[in-house]
Amino acid sequence: MALTKSFQGKLLISATDGKKLGEVKDVFLDETAGKIVAVYLGKSGLINRKSLLIEIDHVALFGIDCWMINGSDKVIAKDDGENRDTYILADDLRGREVQTDGGTKIGVIGDVIVDNACQVLGFSLDKLHVEGPLSQSKAIARPAITSLGDKDNPMIASLTEAEKLSISAS
Repeated sequence: MALTKSFQGKLLISATDGKKLGEVKDVFLDETAGKIVAVYLGKSGLINRKSLLIEIDHVALFGIDCWMINGSDKVIAKDDGENRDTYILADDLRGREVQTDGGTKIGVIGDVIVDNACQVLGFSLDKLHVEGPLSQSKAIARPAITSLGDKDNPMIASLTEAEKLSISAS
């Protein structure tokens, strides 16, 4: 289990020729925020800036100091492909408010918690407004989230499910 912020700064090295491809700036999640689908390398270009990424399937090894990539030709622009417009940058979720469907504030997303298979287990919570199991674990399980919200609207969670599904942020 890991927080996605811990991936930032990891070098991305081609396993075929040893070339440095960049470093992890963040990760992209699928449209349901259920799994990591790509590694975000940042933007490139002076005038027509493009977001660069490597699909997670091309990561051969998640090492302690660097990640090994299957080939040096795997860096692509986010706009060059189908369905990539639905990818969610993990940083877009950080700082998003979480509340119940009744409007009770729960807290704010601190980070995304993933397992070794890049599946999203849940979210760490900051600025908690509730007591009980969530305040002790400082995390909420992904299945308890009923709506991801957006930049202007909070995530919606089922408090009953959140308290039943125990997950830890550490």
